[in-house]
Amino acid sequence: MNPKVPGVPCNFKSPLQVTSPTHDLRFFCFQGPDMTDPAPSPRPRRLSRAERQEQLLTVADRLFVAQGYEYTSIEDICRAAGVTRPVVYDHYSSKEGLYLACVRRTRAGYERDLTLAFADAESPREQLERAAGVYFGMVETDPQRWLLLYGGVAVPLTGELGQQLLELRLQTHLFVVEQLRRHVPEQPEERLEAAAVALSGIFEQLGLWWLRRPHLSRAQVVTLACDLGWNGPVRMLLD
Repeated sequence: MNPKVPGVPCNFKSPLQVTSPTHDLRFFCFQGPDMTDPAPSPRPRRLSRAERQEQLLTVADRLFVAQGYEYTSIEDICRAAGVTRPVVYDHYSSKEGLYLACVRRTRAGYERDLTLAFADAESPREQLERAAGVYFGMVETDPQRWLLLYGGVAVPLTGELGQQLLELRLQTHLFVVEQLRRHVPEQPEERLEAAAVALSGIFEQLGLWWLRRPHLSRAQVVTLACDLGWNGPVRMLLD
């Protein structure tokens, strides 16, 4: 026992005498909150002009498909993109301009798919079947987008917007003309254009008809489209 402190062993050390860091009293003290300033959050990277245009286009396309052209406002697009109206108008002059950009992008994708499908088609019939497969594949997998951009029922084809949409349709017809010319280069331009317009009409009207008869399979509709196209406008070119 410690003679100086009754009841305390001689080998006892006061906490103030402990030198081992593992027994330092500071380790038993409450560690309060870190009062140092937190590191500032990194600022979002500023989008380039091209990136911002693509973002606005993607957001607008999604809203046009989900809500329809008429019921989508510039304010809706601003909220969804997290930007202000001046930012939208800096890239696109109006809602009509945004819609036209969406149509152009989707039609360009459709034509790319057609080009790939046509790449090794060996006959007009095979080319027609592949075109129908690509076209009605869109009707089946994304009917709302097809109705908005191809069905001709979402936006009236009147006024300046209607004229622009008709011009885009004409470009698609000219694309079809070039594909037909590969097989019948001797045909005059007017007959090729008439056949392209007729084929486009067959496909569009069958697309609308199919949406009202969902029990039909895509294979059935493709066969119908090919039979109508082959025995009508294509046969006219081949005879």
